[in-house]
Amino acid sequence: MVNKISMHLNRFFKKPLLVAMLSFTCSMVCAQAKLVINGGVITINNGASLVIDNPDNTAITRNSSGYILSEGANNKIDWTIGAGNGNTYLFPFGNANGYLPLQFKAASGTGINGHFICSTYPIVNWKNSDNLPPGVTNANKDGADNSPKMIDRFWQINPQGYTKNPSLTSLVFTYAGAALAPPNTITEASLVAQRWNPTLQSWNDYVTSSLVNTGNKTVTVAAMEANQLYNWWTLTDLTVIFPATTIINFKAIVNNGQVLTSWQTLTEQNLDHFEVWRSKDGITFEYVGTVPASGNSSGINSYSFTDANPYTGTSYYQLKTVAKNSSFKWSAIVSVTIDITTGIFLSPNPAGSYTIINSSTAIINSKPLANLYDAKGSLLQTFLLSSTSQQLNTTHLASGTYNLVISANNFLRTLRFIKQ
Repeated sequence: MVNKISMHLNRFFKKPLLVAMLSFTCSMVCAQAKLVINGGVITINNGASLVIDNPDNTAITRNSSGYILSEGANNKIDWTIGAGNGNTYLFPFGNANGYLPLQFKAASGTGINGHFICSTYPIVNWKNSDNLPPGVTNANKDGADNSPKMIDRFWQINPQGYTKNPSLTSLVFTYAGAALAPPNTITEASLVAQRWNPTLQSWNDYVTSSLVNTGNKTVTVAAMEANQLYNWWTLTDLTVIFPATTIINFKAIVNNGQVLTSWQTLTEQNLDHFEVWRSKDGITFEYVGTVPASGNSSGINSYSFTDANPYTGTSYYQLKTVAKNSSFKWSAIVSVTIDITTGIFLSPNPAGSYTIINSSTAIINSKPLANLYDAKGSLLQTFLLSSTSQQLNTTHLASGTYNLVISANNFLRTLRFIKQ
């Protein structure tokens, strides 16, 4: 058995590095091809880096077993993944308690030298505040030590070398049951992922929308905006971060070319407001509007917000619930699809001296052209459609049937009406 091996592979190494039933200590390993773990343990210690220059998401591959032992802020994997392109990157961390992988999908980053530095940082005993990673100054919630409600582990997810950080989706943390043991007082089903904000010196300004699987011992964050990526993460009992609030029935529907979002609260405690955010791709979101909250209640409250200028096609909506202490959490993401050719009609029909062209904001935003034809197909009039309720003067038209053709770059719609 090899107790310690110091390896520095040439960056043009072309064959996979296979680790099979072997435990060794890494002070510096650089691999441009693939690192395949097949039952072995790679121990990174003494502030070492395992550098992966291959951006392929299979550059670190774990077969049936084995893991990389990090267990320290500076014992890290440094993986050059670039933009990410929506691929899943697996960091196969583990320790004597089991296999504890970290993984995420990365996309839309810019900078060919972009890389992620990742490591795990264990708590020697249950008290997180006595075992803080570099740059983290406290484990507090509202000024009080929150160690009993924080899992006994930190994770480093540190993007470097990007001109624009990627956004992350399907960010999965795996924890050991022992990390929740007393004197911790954690409700496991309420775990959420938190990141340390070094500017605000706080864990609690941002609460992710997290899904807990207590059977697999995982916490999954569906989406993480690029501007919310900071170095250090942990898992915390949500009940002590965010006031007791229950949000239900968040949904978004198309209503005459606009998007109506609605939701309800079963309980509210010290809430300040809600924010509606939207996205074209379900990854990068932008703020749309704010709705004040009731604040404190134990009954059902209903809320809604209309996005009068939505995206056409498929888009995504998410609700941000903000408490009076400025902490917040995100809802699940919902999607809607707007067909730009719907939601346009004439009234009255049959017409007398006029008819009104009723259309959606989405249609007007496309700057459509209207052409009026008689029953023989002769063009009588051309004009721009510029209002969602635009009057068409028909006093000069003879009695009969007419066609109004509305066209833009991405749609064509014919409206037929009768002039009495």
